[in-house]
Amino acid sequence: MGDTRSEKGRLSKRVLKAALAVPELLAKRRPGPRILIYHQVGTNLGREMEVATETFATQIRYLEAEGSIVSLDNAVSRMGTPGDDRLFVLTFDDGYADMYANAFPLLVERSVPFTVYVTTLPVEDSSGSRPDALPLTWKHLEEMVESGLATVGAHTHSHPDLRFLSADAVAAELDESNALILDRLGVQPRHFAYPKGWWSAGAETKVRERYATAVLGEGPPNRPGTDHYRLHRVAVQKSDGVRFFKRKLATGLVLEDRLRRIVRSYHGPPAVDA
Repeated sequence: MGDTRSEKGRLSKRVLKAALAVPELLAKRRPGPRILIYHQVGTNLGREMEVATETFATQIRYLEAEGSIVSLDNAVSRMGTPGDDRLFVLTFDDGYADMYANAFPLLVERSVPFTVYVTTLPVEDSSGSRPDALPLTWKHLEEMVESGLATVGAHTHSHPDLRFLSADAVAAELDESNALILDRLGVQPRHFAYPKGWWSAGAETKVRERYATAVLGEGPPNRPGTDHYRLHRVAVQKSDGVRFFKRKLATGLVLEDRLRRIVRSYHGPPAVDA
């Protein structure tokens, strides 16, 4: 019964995606590097934040055929140059063990760079929200760093919604996360991802003091003039499959993003794009 409900839910999401994609069929390809958000790979939880291992492999091959998968630093430095819409960045949020088991081998095999935004508390105490959503270990992360492909970014210590924390509490979250990453991996994180992708005006000053970039959730394309502390990403979801994955990369499925923001009562930061 549970599997049937999950399948019906995914079908409903695909129908909605198709409806929202219709107005964008004639839209021009949008500019700027595509920074993709992944969470879990190869699990069977039925959640939108996961993709099957086979789907992930297909998506990687598609990205390689369409352009270049580059590091976050590379993409940011080339933002605004000709062909920047063919630059793809892989980012993995939170830090799940299945990412190491199911995605990392393929990334190593194909020499694909990627960024892992790590929430340090689950890694530090080896706790997960459920047995099939266990966190990475420091050993996993150490191996990734040693591969030369991984950039380890910060994602706070306990993954709170920063919009509701005081400035001191935000600073404590960032500093504890940074200290653990530096101590366990010998890496000073230069990049940050807001938990849930939700920007916080109150937290931004603390973020700017500590990192070189910060990424949010979905939103307008990254283009010349986009604030490096307000970079938007493209969320990869289970219901995307291959068809909507390709459409997201071309136009961003902007209407889907706007609907999601309305449902979640989230409006994002003020527009600062040139």
